[in-house]
Parts: sequence; structure tokens; C-alpha cells
Amino acid sequence: MAREENFLLGQGEKLTTVVDVPSGGGPKEPPYTLETARARISTRLNTAARSFAAIPDAATPNGNVVGVVTMHPRYTSKSDFPEGILRAVGLESLGSRSRLISPEKWGIKDPPQKALTEEIFVAGTRQSFQNWERQILSKSPGSFAGPTLAHIEDFAALDPVSKLKSIPDEQRMITLEVVLHNGHRKGVVEAFLAYALLQEAEVLTSRRRDVGGLTFLPVRIQTGSVRELAEFTFLRVARAMPTMRPMNPGNVLRMASGEIFPLPSQGPLHDSFRAAIFDGGLPLAARTALAPWVNYIEPAGIGPAVPSAEEHGLAVTAALLFGPLESQQPLPVPMCTVDHVRVIDVRTGANQDLDYLDALDRILSVLDQSGRTYPFINFSLGPSLAVDDYEVTSWTAELDQRFAHGNVVATVAAGNDGNLQQDLGLHRIQPPADAVNVLSVGAATSRSTKWSRADYSSMGPGRSPGLIKPDGVAFGGSAEAPFLALTADLQAKRTTGTSFAAPLALRGAVSVRAQLAESLLPLSIRALLIHRAQPAAHERTEVGWGRFEENPNSLITCDDDETLVVYQGLLPVGSHLRAPIPLPNAVLPGKVWITGTLVIAPTVDPEHPGAYTRSGLEVAYRPHVDKYGKPINGKRPAHPKTRTFFSSAHLYNAPEYVFRENGHKWEPCLRNTIRCLGSSLKEPGFDIYYHNRESGQAAENAEPIPYAFIVSVKAPQVKNLYDRVVRAYANILVPLRPQLRLTIKA
Repeated sequence: MAREENFLLGQGEKLTTVVDVPSGGGPKEPPYTLETARARISTRLNTAARSFAAIPDAATPNGNVVGVVTMHPRYTSKSDFPEGILRAVGLESLGSRSRLISPEKWGIKDPPQKALTEEIFVAGTRQSFQNWERQILSKSPGSFAGPTLAHIEDFAALDPVSKLKSIPDEQRMITLEVVLHNGHRKGVVEAFLAYALLQEAEVLTSRRRDVGGLTFLPVRIQTGSVRELAEFTFLRVARAMPTMRPMNPGNVLRMASGEIFPLPSQGPLHDSFRAAIFDGGLPLAARTALAPWVNYIEPAGIGPAVPSAEEHGLAVTAALLFGPLESQQPLPVPMCTVDHVRVIDVRTGANQDLDYLDALDRILSVLDQSGRTYPFINFSLGPSLAVDDYEVTSWTAELDQRFAHGNVVATVAAGNDGNLQQDLGLHRIQPPADAVNVLSVGAATSRSTKWSRADYSSMGPGRSPGLIKPDGVAFGGSAEAPFLALTADLQAKRTTGTSFAAPLALRGAVSVRAQLAESLLPLSIRALLIHRAQPAAHERTEVGWGRFEENPNSLITCDDDETLVVYQGLLPVGSHLRAPIPLPNAVLPGKVWITGTLVIAPTVDPEHPGAYTRSGLEVAYRPHVDKYGKPINGKRPAHPKTRTFFSSAHLYNAPEYVFRENGHKWEPCLRNTIRCLGSSLKEPGFDIYYHNRESGQAAENAEPIPYAFIVSVKAPQVKNLYDRVVRAYANILVPLRPQLRLTIKA
């Protein structure tokens, strides 16, 4: 059978069952004895008390100060959270951040030199912290000094200087983005406003934004007063107000030959769904020319457009509608209507660098108030700053919250600073490309089989969780093979940029919906794009999971010696979901390659960057139904033996990124390929367990979460593998036949 008729197999979820699998592991040997822990922490509390005493009362809302509990790197899981200690002495957790440390002792053999851990911000009165010290020294029984005390590596008062990020000293006045802990708590913002007034600072309360447990506020202040402002105990971070990435038409190399590209004569192929692009607008002539496929939206109150931003918006929109232009080739018919929302105006950036907020406000206004749900969205814009491992921007947090649960495929340009200084981290992806619920897209140099990351394309890793960023790359152009973008006069310009790679990747996602209608949910389409991405031996920090597949036919079909099964549904709470791999009822000869891609879209806690995702995944792979581990207490184990499939080793091979205790279990996207002998397989399958937490602690009211799981099997010596699996599972699995065939060239 020709590949064109070997369609993806859907309804894999009908094969799944819910099973209970006992969790393994046991108690860990702590790095410190309880007596040692008492001495260490009481000494640190005593030192912190002197720092707390020096803080002005005006900087302590409701008399509360903030300290930092640093957990030992071996004790950062949700079950290790020191809730009992904090509650017993009247302290409250506000949030956390990650930190790379070398603990005094490890308590294990062959530890790494350094490892990531969690710093927990805890609030309470000065008296509460003093009570904690006294209780530890008194050795009285209680949870305040239980075994959990030995899990704490350090304690200190929160240093005001550590809260300051990227503060230029050459300006007399500066606009800051100030982030407060628990701004929704009574009295916190009011106390900050009063304290800021003492520092002669202007707080723009009309631009206040509450996201999770954080409050974001713009503040105008004299540079010399920033240090005093940071004394406010509930202030988490203050940074120079970010500006937007340059909104130009891309790196225009030169105009093309002057060839005119006639537009298609028919409307979009589908009217049942539409995509959205948030960008710089469209030139007037382009709005008219593209009207059959583009609905142009200008939010209320927006000012006049910027011509260069309009050109950028046109190039981005045309990339989604038509893909890269090709000389002497007709433009394809767009697959769906696109709503282009202009979020940039001439005033953007003119009002004390508030363009960062202006653009985000317009985006969120449309997402929240338009009454329309977009299954496909592209952002080729964002703040001009590299990802911060320890803080989450409002752009990232706001979009992640709205895209949780997987109802949207959102692509975000990774940024064009990949050739900046790596030792300073300036080369890394730019928000909101660090969001866990989007596809972060970098740029590839070519559409041919010989390609690499474009040198300008911003690189990974992302923040943990969310390490694999960018998620992948798509053609964005290079000096040797530029991206041909449409101009307002229907000609082409040669350009480059991740701005054009992102909508090209989204075009692949749209092609799946256009062909398969609603057979695949948006989360499954996102998983499919990741599954089909080809890394071509490039480093994961450069290309993520690989270059996204452009060819719409290749996305939804298989080779004769290959099967691809889609599972989609809900992961249960507290139990494992067993997902068998469909294979013929016979031993497969030769070597077999199995690839799995598992994706969820979790809700997030922006006040806990290191524990950002509320949901995580743990997967056990069982290759052979008749092979079991050693007997336990004379009894055979209840479930077949496991083999490693997804693990931290399959993320980045850098201990400082993955050693955080069980950190890989909170990654929202897993993918890996293993090679094995066909004879080693008998009714293989995966047991998927969904972890849940809230604010870094165990969640009290967890609910099932949507998932998408893609499993493909390739057996080169079984030339009819696809046909055999289809016949064997004819009453369960359904070939996802397209309602519409596309002829778009890759």
C-alpha cells in the first residue's frame, strides 16, 4: 500500500485501562543528623534576626518580614515541602525560586559538585522567626523540629540587593517592573504604595496585574532610590521595565526580482475554524488584498500604526496563509481564515517604556473578551530579554494560564539573539517562548535535507520545568537561502527571522486540522508536531526536538513498515493509565524502533518558577508481558518488569539542569526513541502516572488532566507492519482518513 493511504491510527485511548501500581522507593538517609540540623538552623535564624531588626517598619506589611528557606537538593519534591515546620511556628510560604548550590553535606556517594534546589520565601513576624529559633534550641517535641529540619540546607533573611535585576545606573530616573508576593493579600499593595511614596516613587496602579500569587506593578523612581525600595519585604524582584523586541520587517537582505505573486481566486478551504495572529498590523493595501482570508482587528483605543511593524505583520500573516513564496509557483489557497490583531501603535514605547505592558494588555483583552476561541494562535513578538531561570515574566505567566488544558496550539517565535554572548545567557530564548503551554519555534537555515540552526535563532535550554526550548525549529531563512516574504505590492522580499519560522510551524498544525477536521484535539496536534520533528543529529539546545515537518501528507501518514497510534483523553488521579502498544500477534523479526511523545498542558504557579507546573508525568515502560522482576516476599510482582524509556538522561546531559530531585517528572512534554529486538517484545505498553501539586506542595483537590500520547513503531524487516496492525485492531483503532487532501509542497 502506498504511504498516501497509510493514515494515522486514532482512538488508541480505547485500548487503555486504569491500573493501580504500587510506588517504589523508601525513606532517604538525610544529610544531617537532627542534632546537627538544630545547631545549623538555629545559628542561621539568629543571624537573620539581626537583619530583620534593621528593616524599617514601613517596609514590613502588617509587621511581616520575609526569610529564605533553602532546601537540600535531595529534598525538593512536593512531599518534602516543610509545611509542618512552617505552620507550627506561624510562618507562611509565599513562593520559591531555583538556585544552584553546593551543600555542606550530601549524604550520598559520588554526588555532583553542584545541583539545583529550591529556595522558599517564607513570611511571618519577627517574633515568629524568634519563636522558631527558641523552640529548636529548647528541643521540645513537635513538628517544628522533626526529621524535616534535616532537609533544610540554609536559612537567611532575604537580601534586598538580590531582588534587583538589570538596573542601569546611567539614568537618573527609571521605570521598573516590580513584582510583589501575595499582592492580593489584604494590606500588601497598600503598604507598598505608602512605602513607595516615602521613596518618592510613582506606582502606576492602573497597570497593576495579578497573576497567580504575584502582583506586577510599573514603578517610576530615581535610580538612587531603587535599593531602598527593595527593602520592602514582600517585593520579590524589581527589574528595568522590559521593552519589546524590535518590530521591523525582519532582516531584509534585498528585494527579489520584482515578480508579482497573484493571489488565489477562492476563499479559505475551511470556514469551521480560524487562526489568530497578534502582531504589528497590515498595510492598508494588504488589508484589502487579503480580505478574503484575513479579518483585520484593531483593539479599541489603539493609536496609529507603525509602517515597519505593519510590514512585519504582513510577512508573518502571509507565512501562515501561503508559506514561503516560491518563484514561478502559484500561491496555495489558505486553509482557514486568519484574524490579524494589531497590538503595536506609534505610542508603543513612548510612554516611559510601557510598550511591554501595552501589547500584552491588548492581547489579553482579545483573548478574554472576544467571545471567540482560537484553536491556533501565533506570536512573533514579545519582550526583548532572555529567559530568566529564576523568575517568570508576566507575558509567560499570563499566556500559560490561558493555554492550560490544551485547547490551543500556540506558536511563539524564539527570538533572534542566538548569536549574542553565551556566557551572559543573552543567546537564550526570549519570553513568552519559555511558556510550557506553547510551541516555541526557532529558525532553521534551509528547507532541504541539509540544514542547521540559523545563527541568529535564540537557543535553549528553557527554565526547569520546561527545559526543552525551543520545542523545535522551522525554516526561517539564511543568507544562502532567505525566506521569501510577501510585500504589500504582492512582490517578495528576501528576509530572515524566527518571526517567520513560527507561523510556518503553525501552518503545519493548521494543515492537520484542515485534513482531519476535529479527529485530533489541539493538544494531540501539538504532540504530533513534536513527534514528527527531526533533530538530524543537532544539539537539543539548538533545535529542541528537531525541525518541524512541513509536508501535510507526511504529518498524517505512515510508511508501510511503520505504525503511529494517537491516544487522547484524561489521565486519572491516583492511578496509572496503561496504554498498550498495538503490534501483530507474532514475533517481529530484526530490530524495532519505538518512539513515544507524551504531552500535557498544566496549570502553573508563577510564584514558584522551580515548581512552575502543577502537573507532571511518570511513565513506566513494560516491554514483555511474561517477564517479571524478582519475587517480593516469595510472591511474583503484580506487574511485568519495566525498562527505562523516558528519563532525565533523555533531556539534557548536564547534571546542573537535571539533578533537581525528580525534576524531570514535572516536565509537561516527554519524547524518546528506543531501539530493541523485535523478539524482546510481547504485548508491550506504558503505565502513565500523573503527578499533581499546588504551590510546590501536594494538591488537595486534584482533577483528571487532558493528555495526548503518540506512539510509533518502525520495523524495517516487516514491510507490511501497518496493514497487519490495522487488521489486528480493526474493531478498535480507526485510520484517520482526511476529509480534504492538501497538495502543499514541503
